[in-house]
Amino acid sequence: MTCEIIMKKISKILSIILAILMVISIVPITASAATYTGTCGDNVTWTYDSSTYTLTISGTGAMYDYYYNNRPWEEYEDDIKNVVINNSVTTIGTYAFYGCNKITSVTIGDSVTSVNERAFSSCNSLTSVSIGDNVMSIGDSAFGYCESLISI
Repeated sequence: MTCEIIMKKISKILSIILAILMVISIVPITASAATYTGTCGDNVTWTYDSSTYTLTISGTGAMYDYYYNNRPWEEYEDDIKNVVINNSVTTIGTYAFYGCNKITSVTIGDSVTSVNERAFSSCNSLTSVSIGDNVMSIGDSAFGYCESLISI
C-alpha cells in the first residue's frame, strides 16, 4: 500500500471516531435518584430522597439541637422541598432547618411535643405547615422570617 492510501484510511477511521464522540457528547446524562441517610438524635435518623426532594425524620425521642450551619443534611438543603417529622419523634431541634430556603411544606407528626427555637426560622419558601395535635411548646422564632407562610 502506498502512503497516500494508508493516510486516507487513518483519516476515515479518525472521522468515524470523532463522529461517535460528538454523538456521545450531546446525549444528556441523567442522574439517578438517590437516598441519603444519617443520624440526628440518639434514636433518631434522617433520610433524604432526591427523587421527591423530601427529608424525613424518623425514630424515637428528640432530635439534636444544631447551630445554623452544622446540620447533617446540610449538603442537600438547597434541594429539600418537603420535611416530614414522623410519629415517635418528640422534639424538633434548635436551628434544625434554619435557612433552608427551598422548603415549601412541613408535616409534623402527632408525637412531637416541642418545636425548639429557630427550628424553621428563615425558611423563605415555606408556605404550609401541618402540626400534630400534641405540640405543647413552640420556641422563640421557630417559624420567624418565614415570609411565604400562609397555612398552618
